[in-house]
Amino acid sequence: MLKKLYKYDWKSVSLLLFILHAVLIVYTLVGRIGISLIKGSESFQTLEIPEFLGVMGAFYILVFALFIFAIVISTVVYLSIRIQKNLFSDEGYLTHTLPVKPAQLLWSKILIIWTWSIIDFICVTVSVFTLISYQETLPEILKGASTFFGTLFGNFGFTNWLEQILTLLAGLTQYFGFYTTLLLFSMCLGNLFKSHKILGTILSFFSLNMILGFINTIVPFIIPALNPFIQENITPATLSAYTSKLMLLTLIQNILFSIIFFLGSRYILTKKLNLE
Repeated sequence: MLKKLYKYDWKSVSLLLFILHAVLIVYTLVGRIGISLIKGSESFQTLEIPEFLGVMGAFYILVFALFIFAIVISTVVYLSIRIQKNLFSDEGYLTHTLPVKPAQLLWSKILIIWTWSIIDFICVTVSVFTLISYQETLPEILKGASTFFGTLFGNFGFTNWLEQILTLLAGLTQYFGFYTTLLLFSMCLGNLFKSHKILGTILSFFSLNMILGFINTIVPFIIPALNPFIQENITPATLSAYTSKLMLLTLIQNILFSIIFFLGSRYILTKKLNLE
């Protein structure tokens, strides 16, 4: 049944998002073609590029950056609106009459958010790489990538490797676990409001995020092994070990809160659902 739910959610949200991302790819290709034409012109070879081309290029880059930012934000906002309508608006009456468990409904929404987050990342990465990768710039791009992955996979020893892996896992669990489940839990809390449920969702999301951010800041000072004020004999090795412990704590917190948010959302959908 989860597979069917996912297919339904995929069809209901994907058309507009595909159009937006297709526009980004087309805009990128237009820029790539334009830059290639300028690079092949005599004015580029003699470094005498007309002023209006420079202005157009700067304007294109500005719009490109704003376009990427807008697509990333609009993807999250659009998915949030669609999920809220599917679960808590008039459409929710039909959704909650289906012979499925609340956990399956939640997992379907989570998988949709994950899917489009990955598509978002791939499209943005491909667009940026397409626009900036040329014969002159490619060696520097490859050098930077080599340095990054060399650091990530431990060219500087096991301790550094562990730190990088934990940092990566902490980041992934924060985005795909903590924030995804926090968004769903905030929607469920917003549903408990008698009126202004969307406002309730927004207030719940930012309030919880601020409270938990404060807690995450305070916890390291409570744990002696993580308190930065009582660390002694600080060396590169001990600093890396300290960072690894901090990232491990962040990873555990992200997993713990993700589970709490998921269970809280399931409880509200099961016991406290309010579609009025």
